[in-house]
Amino acid sequence: MRRVIVTAVALLSMAMTTATWANKVLEGNPTDKSTNWDVSDIYSSWDAWQAELENFKAEVPKILEFKGTLGTSAENLLKFFEYTAKNSVMQGKLYWYVELQNDVDGKNPLYRSKHQELQAVGMQYGLNSTWIASELAAIPQATVEQWMKENEKLAVYRHEILDFYRTQERILDEKTQSILTQFGNSLGLASKAYNTLSVVDIDYPTVTLSTGEAVKVSPAAASKVYSSNRNQEDRLAVSRGTHEPFVKNKNTYAELMLGLLQTRWASAKLRNYNSCLEAVLDGNNIPMSVYTNLLKVAKSNNQPLQKYWDLRRRALGLEKYYSSDSYLELLNYEKDYNWVEATDMVKEALKPLGDEYNSLLAKALKGGWIDVYEKPGKQPGAYNLSLYGVHPYILLNWANTRDNVFTLAHELGHGIHGMLHSTYQPYIYSGSASMVAEVASTFNEFMLLDHMLKQAKTSEEKVVLLIQAIDNITQTFYRQVQFADFEYNVYSLVEQDKPVNAEVIANLYADIDKQFNGAGVEQVESAKYAWPRIHHFFNYNYYVYNYAVSFSTSSALYDNIANAPNAKARKEATERYLTLLKSGSNDYPVSLLQKAGVDLTKEDAFLAVTRQMEKLVNQLEVELKKMNKI
Repeated sequence: MRRVIVTAVALLSMAMTTATWANKVLEGNPTDKSTNWDVSDIYSSWDAWQAELENFKAEVPKILEFKGTLGTSAENLLKFFEYTAKNSVMQGKLYWYVELQNDVDGKNPLYRSKHQELQAVGMQYGLNSTWIASELAAIPQATVEQWMKENEKLAVYRHEILDFYRTQERILDEKTQSILTQFGNSLGLASKAYNTLSVVDIDYPTVTLSTGEAVKVSPAAASKVYSSNRNQEDRLAVSRGTHEPFVKNKNTYAELMLGLLQTRWASAKLRNYNSCLEAVLDGNNIPMSVYTNLLKVAKSNNQPLQKYWDLRRRALGLEKYYSSDSYLELLNYEKDYNWVEATDMVKEALKPLGDEYNSLLAKALKGGWIDVYEKPGKQPGAYNLSLYGVHPYILLNWANTRDNVFTLAHELGHGIHGMLHSTYQPYIYSGSASMVAEVASTFNEFMLLDHMLKQAKTSEEKVVLLIQAIDNITQTFYRQVQFADFEYNVYSLVEQDKPVNAEVIANLYADIDKQFNGAGVEQVESAKYAWPRIHHFFNYNYYVYNYAVSFSTSSALYDNIANAPNAKARKEATERYLTLLKSGSNDYPVSLLQKAGVDLTKEDAFLAVTRQMEKLVNQLEVELKKMNKI
C-alpha cells in the first residue's frame, strides 16, 4: 500500500530521459501557446493554487481521525484509501504547478519560496501519517482478504494490499518513521544542493576555437561543436571546457554523493535489506538476477561496441579516437527538421498503434502540453510528467535535429502511456514502474526509426539512419549499463565501509569506462571527473538500469509486431503491447512484461540487443566500404 502510506508531499512519477542536447540553440517565444506549457490546466492562477494549498492544510489534521479505525471494518479501510488517494492527487497538482514553472524559468526566486511553503505543509502531513504503516500491519492478512471478497470496491486494491503484506517485515515502527519524517527535508538537501550547483549556479567557460571563434561551452553549444566541427583539437578543447566546472567542484560533488549514498544505505539497513540495490528492486518485486544478468551480458558482449568505435575512427581518418569524437557525423549529410515537419513525421510513424493511441497523440500535439524551445533558466534535456487528473507535460529543447525528432517520439511514448493507464486504471494503479515506463518511450523510437528507414531516398540517408540505430543501442543500452555498473560499484564501496572521495569515485568511473569502451577510446584526464553530469546518480536511486532493461524489452516487443508472420499475429502482438500500456502498475513489472511477451529473468532478453548491435555494426562496415569510407 505504498501509494496510500503518505509520509511527505506526494511526488508523482517523473519519467526522465537521459539528456538529449541540441545542436543549435533556438529560443522560443514564451507567449506562443502552441509551443509552451499551459499550466492553467492545473490551476487558473496563483490565487487558485494558494486556495488549494489552504484546502490541503485543512486536510492535514483530518488524517488523524482515521487512527485506530483501519482494522475495524472493510468500509473504514476503504474510506481511508479513498481519502489518501484524494490527498495525493491534490499534493501532486500543488507540487507540479510550482515545479513545472521552475523548470522553464529556474532563475525566478518565486518558485523556491513556494516550494518552502509546500515543504512545511508536507512535513506536518507526514508527521500526522507516521502511524499508518504499523496500524495496517496489525490487521491480519486473512481478515483483509475476507473483506475484499465481501466488498468489491475494496477488492480494487488487491494487488497493492497483497504487496503490502509481502513487504510487511520491512515496515518501520511509528516512532522510527516519525523521526525519519522530521528529518525528511534535511535528508534531501544533498540532492537539492546538487541541482542548484549543476543547473542554477553552473558557469561554463568560454573556449577559443581554431577559427578564433569564442564559444561558451554550454551543453547545447558543446553539442554543436561535437557534431559539426571537423577539427579534433577543437572538439577536445570544448570537451575539457565542459569538464571544467566538475573538476573545479570535484570535492563538493564527491561529498554530496557520499552523503546521498550514506543516507540511502542507512535507510536500507533500517528496513533489514542487505544492500541498497535489494531495497530498490524489492519495491517492485524485481529479482536481483534482472540487474546482475544485465551487467553480465553487456560487459561480456561489448565487442560490437568497441568495433563500432574503431569503424568510426577509421571513417573519420583519425589516429586516435576520443569520446568527444563520438558525436561527429561520419557523413556530411545535414538535414533540419522543423517542429511542424517533425510532429507530422512522428504521427505518421505511430499510426500502426491504432485509433485510440493516435487520437491521444493528436491531443498531445495540439498545444499547451509541450514546452518546445530552449529559454534562459530552462532545464536542459527532456522529460515527460504525466499528471493525474490533468494531462502530460513534456519538456524539450528543440533545435531542428534528427535527435530532437527521436526525443519527441520518446517523450510522447511516456505521455500517451500516462494517458492510457490514467484512463484504464484507478488512481492507485495509475502510475507505472520505471522499467515499464521506459518501454513505452523506446518502443516509439523503434517505430520512428523503421519509418524513417523506409522513407529514406538516398544511400547517404540510409547510412545516417543505420548509425542512428547503432547509436540508440550505444546510448540506451551500453551507456546506461555502464552507468548502472558504476552505481553498483560505488554503492558497494559505501556498503562495505570503504573510503569514498573525489579520486576514488573518478578512478572507478574511468576504469568502468575503459572496460566497456576498450583501449581504443582515449580519455582526457578531466573526463573522469565529469561523472556528476549524470543527474540520475543524485536525483534517483538505481534508476539508469531501467533504460537498458526497457530498451531490450521494447526491442523484443517491437520485433514481435514488425516481424509477425501474418496480420492476425501482428494484431495480437499489438494488443498485448497496448494492454501493457493500459495496465499501469496493477501487477509487478516483471510479470506485466512477461504477459506482454518478454521474460527478463533470462539472459536471452538482453542477448537479443547485443546480437542486434553486432548485426548493425557489420552492416555499417559493409556500407562504409562500399562508399570508400574505410
